[in-house]
Parts: sequence; C-alpha cells; structure tokens
Amino acid sequence: MLLLHKSEVLAIHTQLIDDFGGTHGLRDENALESALTAVENKQYDEDADLIACSATYAYHLTQAHAFIDGNKRIGAAVAEIFLEMNDVSLNATNDQIVELFLDIASGRISREKLIEIFTQWIQV
Repeated sequence: MLLLHKSEVLAIHTQLIDDFGGTHGLRDENALESALTAVENKQYDEDADLIACSATYAYHLTQAHAFIDGNKRIGAAVAEIFLEMNDVSLNATNDQIVELFLDIASGRISREKLIEIFTQWIQV
C-alpha cells in the first residue's frame, strides 16, 4: 500500500489553491501530522484496506483544519489520489463528493460511515 508523504500533501494543497483560489498556508502543522499519522496507524488495523485508509485521509484531513483554506478540498483530493496510486478509483459525481465533504466538515458523517460510502463508490 502506497501512502502519501507530508511533502506531497503540501504540494497538492498548493496546487489546489493555485487552481481554485483561496489562501495559501498551513495553519497547524501538528494537526496535519496528526491526520497523516492516523492513516499510517490505520494501515496496521486488522480491518485496514485501501478503502479504510482512503476514508481516514478524507476524514482526518477535512476535520483537522490544518490549512488556512481548502481543508475539504485537500481531504477529497488526497483520498482520491491515494486510491489512484493504488490502482483504485471512486465512482461518484462531483456533486456527491461536494455534498459528502460538506457533511464531513460539519460533523454529520463519521469515519466509519465514510468507509461505508467509499465502499459503495469504489471502482477497481
């Protein structure tokens, strides 16, 4: 299983802000590291698979608010890039993704529920 490094996540965030607007910058480096560590730790769980790790990226990067701007975007992008790096993709519309990440950010979706949703959207 290939994971993303902190430097890659930072580069993805920079590109997202350049492409879609917003404010560059990291608000809380410890929060970012904590979100990335959650995925590293998740991979050692008995139930860990690509879907669970992707959902962990999505959930924790969105919830951590590590960046000044673009926290939902970085959560969505990193989750999708992680899956693609591991030869899997999500089959969901942009509207579904936007709605899902708004729900994650507002606390209406748990990580466990996110795993269920990603399981339904996986396309191998």
